[in-house]
Amino acid sequence: MNKKIFTIFRITLTLSALLLLWNYSLIAQTSKKPNIIFILVDDLGYGDLGAFFQNQRKQNGDKSEPWLLTPQLDKMAADGAMLTEHYTAAPVCAPSRASLLTGMSQGHANVRDNQFDKALENNYTMGNVMQLSGYSTAAIGKWGLQGKSKTGTKWPAHPLKRGFDYYFGYIAHGDGHEHYPKEGLYRKPKKFGKIIQRSAINLTNVTPAICLPPLPNGI
Repeated sequence: MNKKIFTIFRITLTLSALLLLWNYSLIAQTSKKPNIIFILVDDLGYGDLGAFFQNQRKQNGDKSEPWLLTPQLDKMAADGAMLTEHYTAAPVCAPSRASLLTGMSQGHANVRDNQFDKALENNYTMGNVMQLSGYSTAAIGKWGLQGKSKTGTKWPAHPLKRGFDYYFGYIAHGDGHEHYPKEGLYRKPKKFGKIIQRSAINLTNVTPAICLPPLPNGI
């Protein structure tokens, strides 16, 4: 090959490599992890949301039942993803949350049937897998997977011990059946509160349900 042509070829190849690296650098700088908001609702039918069925009923003038309009959730669906073949693992609340969090079917999850307030097993959850991927995690709402505590509020399976950095809501299953804390005047005091801190997870001598690296100390 002519020396002049070889030099031009080498310069072109070098410039192409630099351009590829520059483009990769721009992509790496601009790419961000998407925010993930997963809403799990008790007793909500597939067609009870506007985006899935109610808007269609309204457009068709179907007045057999009142329309259930959910404009904010419809906007989330339009901006995000609609899981049209998503099924819950159980027909009741605590077991369905247990299966969602652990990724196990009801045949393998440690919380099943009508087991409420039973401690979610000390294993990998959706929460700490997301933490390992660089996410900050939060759980808001009814928990009902905390287990029994002999020392007041130190539940063995508190959300902060199962992969969540932040939790706000009702800890006990039954408390979530009343919406406002003041209703405790009519029944009993509620187990709820706002806690912001990094969770302390202990996965010693635990067999992971899936193959993942060990959790780093301090999570």
